[in-house]
Amino acid sequence: MKSIKIKSLYRKGLLILGLLVATLGCSDALELDPKTTWAAENFYKNKTEINAALAGIHSSLSSGNTFGGVLQQMSSGTDEDYKLKSWNENIPTSIMAHNPASGEVQLLYQNFYQGINNCNNFIKYISPDNFEEEEEFNKYLGEAKFLRAFMYYHLTIWYNEVPLRLEPSVDQNSNHVAPSPVEDIYLQIIEDMTFAAEHLPGSFDSDYVAGHANSMAAHAMLAKTYLKAAGYPLRATEINGRNPYEAAKEHCAVVMNEGNHGLNADYKELFLNYIQNRFDLSETLFEIVYRNGTDLGLNIGGRIGYSNGLHIGINGSRVGEPFASPEISPSPIHDEIYEEGDKRKTWNTPSYNGAKNKNFPNGKVNELHALQWGYTIGKFRRWDAIYPDDIERTNASATPIITLETPQPINQNITGINFPVLRFSDVLLMFAEASNELDGPTGEAIAAVDLVRNRAGLENLGSVKPDAIAGKGAFFEEIVDERLRELCFEGHRKMDLIRWGLLEEKLTELYESIIYHPNYTPASAFRYRCYTNFDPSKHLSLPYPQQEVLINNLLEQKPEW
Repeated sequence: MKSIKIKSLYRKGLLILGLLVATLGCSDALELDPKTTWAAENFYKNKTEINAALAGIHSSLSSGNTFGGVLQQMSSGTDEDYKLKSWNENIPTSIMAHNPASGEVQLLYQNFYQGINNCNNFIKYISPDNFEEEEEFNKYLGEAKFLRAFMYYHLTIWYNEVPLRLEPSVDQNSNHVAPSPVEDIYLQIIEDMTFAAEHLPGSFDSDYVAGHANSMAAHAMLAKTYLKAAGYPLRATEINGRNPYEAAKEHCAVVMNEGNHGLNADYKELFLNYIQNRFDLSETLFEIVYRNGTDLGLNIGGRIGYSNGLHIGINGSRVGEPFASPEISPSPIHDEIYEEGDKRKTWNTPSYNGAKNKNFPNGKVNELHALQWGYTIGKFRRWDAIYPDDIERTNASATPIITLETPQPINQNITGINFPVLRFSDVLLMFAEASNELDGPTGEAIAAVDLVRNRAGLENLGSVKPDAIAGKGAFFEEIVDERLRELCFEGHRKMDLIRWGLLEEKLTELYESIIYHPNYTPASAFRYRCYTNFDPSKHLSLPYPQQEVLINNLLEQKPEW
């Protein structure tokens, strides 16, 4: 495992922004030379301006309206997890109760298009004349194209057909762009990501700065795009002149054979790296970077571990506490889907929560089970029991609850936990999926899954589950389950199920896992609202935001909405 202490993604960019904030807070700001301009055509001349621009683009990804918190909740409502709280309908996407006016439907769309517009400005106005070496120019251009393609990928997996804007917006007329067919969007993503793969540095190159895009992340995104093209809604047998499964397999193989990437030996340590602001460049290809900068007056934290973390109830001051008020809860399916001895289960779903009050000022840990209040996700936990495998010993300790998150002192609501969007294990499982679609469960496909299993403490599939490799259909079902075990709560499940055409089937499994659970009571019915509300004619993509329909003369609302 190769791990380095965090170097802020924003570096010079945030420094510039911070200086601007500080300057504008002083009366001297009124004395700035009025000839000074920040117009796009006069920007991107040097590394300082380029890093500031890239920081601005990355802010569209780290926003609380995208990966900073909302997307994790929007991705819930599958066999993986469900909305926890019965008394609110915040983020109604998670319970299939959204409509074109829902806040997250608008804000997700808006934030990604803001980022895309910043990318378009960058791509249009950065000039090779300002660089001594063409290679350096192409590296920066490659990062902007990676980020544009990354945002278009996430727009199209949520909304399907969207306007394909490749030029900066200049006035109100720029809003009037009709949605493009999904194939055109996939082709543009492939074009941008191909350029990025050719020109971005690798994660271990001397000029690479951790947290930025890199060439292997671009290859992984190309694999994702081809797999999406092969699934719903396009179901392409050929795209960009390629069989999409063959192309996906090849891009995964590039990452697997590059030599620098592999699995962290310890699943728990991998997530402690995200929690404690360390970069694991071997397994993590790309992550959304946060750092709690509230002590500097900069709100550059997120909500990872707060709204999707391990619950802790605090009756008293929460100042400096690793507080969590989760919005989503693991489904009972997690009780059954892991094999005995799978190390991921206790980290993903630890089956306890915490409390601090006047009777237990240093904390107390309570054992819990599915469908009980406080049974929540552990993957991005801000705190832990001092002895996670021994609750009795934990509660006998002077300090039952320990803080995991760094840096400290921590903010009660805003976290500095990084969020992974591309991991090497994802690449292995995509490789296995693509290989299986082409040739069935080949030895190399099975070996890729076994690498993921072995890290979890499990034996090879052929030794303990021979039926899972008996044929193409059985192996596909194993991959479907393995992606849940390995990648749960990382925002993949809903989109995987949609592209596979399995969302309705898996929502039924969620419903049955709840109503037949020993802890089920009629009061638990709110937990399967995503099943009750699901309409397959509507809920395989989001509606267009109502506001966008009003300002874009060429954007008609989808008929089903």
